[in-house]
Amino acid sequence: MNATGVGGAGARWLKIARDFLNCPTAALKEELPARHVAAFVAARPRLSLRQDAAGNLLVKYPAGGGTSGASLVLVAHMDHPGFWIEPPSGRRGEARLLFKGGVMEPFVNKGAKVRFFRTGQARATGRGELLSFETENGRLRKAVARVTSGKAEPGGFAMWDFPAFELRKMRGGGQRIVSRGCDDQLGGAAMLCVLDELCRTKPKGAAVWALFTRAEEIGFMGAAEAVRTRLLPKNARVISLECSRAFRHVPQNGGVAVRLGDRASLFDPVLTDALIRRCEALRAKDPGFRFQHALMNGGICEAAVFCAAGYRASGLAVPLGNYHNQAGLEGGRKHIGPEHVVAGDFLAEVRLLVELASHPQDLLAKHPAFAKRMKPILQRARRALAERPLSI
Repeated sequence: MNATGVGGAGARWLKIARDFLNCPTAALKEELPARHVAAFVAARPRLSLRQDAAGNLLVKYPAGGGTSGASLVLVAHMDHPGFWIEPPSGRRGEARLLFKGGVMEPFVNKGAKVRFFRTGQARATGRGELLSFETENGRLRKAVARVTSGKAEPGGFAMWDFPAFELRKMRGGGQRIVSRGCDDQLGGAAMLCVLDELCRTKPKGAAVWALFTRAEEIGFMGAAEAVRTRLLPKNARVISLECSRAFRHVPQNGGVAVRLGDRASLFDPVLTDALIRRCEALRAKDPGFRFQHALMNGGICEAAVFCAAGYRASGLAVPLGNYHNQAGLEGGRKHIGPEHVVAGDFLAEVRLLVELASHPQDLLAKHPAFAKRMKPILQRARRALAERPLSI
């Protein structure tokens, strides 16, 4: 057993993450990660796959588990901020790009390097660097790139030119996952890890659905359509998985973060309490298990969409460095850089989710656990105040 408490499973989970992060993606250009999910499901008879009209993918464990619901519904989006390649209208050897996602102007600079892709293919068609860019309301919107090698095909897309997946040693021990886009493919990878583990261990009573959504980065489009079409039953317990911006109060290497809310919403207290209690149970068994809980208001996640629609929803996050590829958020020179997370934080998230799937009763509570602990406090207060009335 290693420091993360996951033993040999950790290497398997990191491989699943590597394979998924090797699928380039952008908003409404999610063909490759979607095909990867479909192949993953096809290789595991205990899983089933449904694609809705919006292109969202719903994976069920066990396969054919019915339509009444699941103890646990995990949600992550398949896109990452990136460029659409527009039809040419300038000099040869240049590419017009339209940015889809949230990157603030101070982090963008001329010369920033990009990699071009054909939709649905993992191998890049070319590379380039920004010659100029335009912003709108302080955010990157358009750019022109010089094609330095290969070609940029209209209808394709571009990502910042960083590795898809690297493991780098950290000072003091441990490893860091470095990628052109952790947000939110690591959330999707965590779901794949959980599904794979369920297929291997077959825990009694486990019923887990995993919803892979589209176009979160440009307005939660996939999640909104899932709500509108009632893809999930109303009794679903929904947990949004994100790579969310790390802060001093939610640091990297502090473990998986239970989100009390995001910038737009506070999450369901009953479900959030169940997540915290399972974390505490894990740490009681293994003091090396790390977790934290806090309001993470660096952005809005899909849990807010489901909360607004009346679902019981909460969220987990792996604290993220260089959120949306914005290096220098916490000070220093602002520029475009690779996103990164601590591998141990990601593995802690997967471990927690496997535990939740194996203890579905945790998620079915109608009242928070602290309500039971409050009962004797309320009784004592009633007696004490009745014995000592206040006269005015």
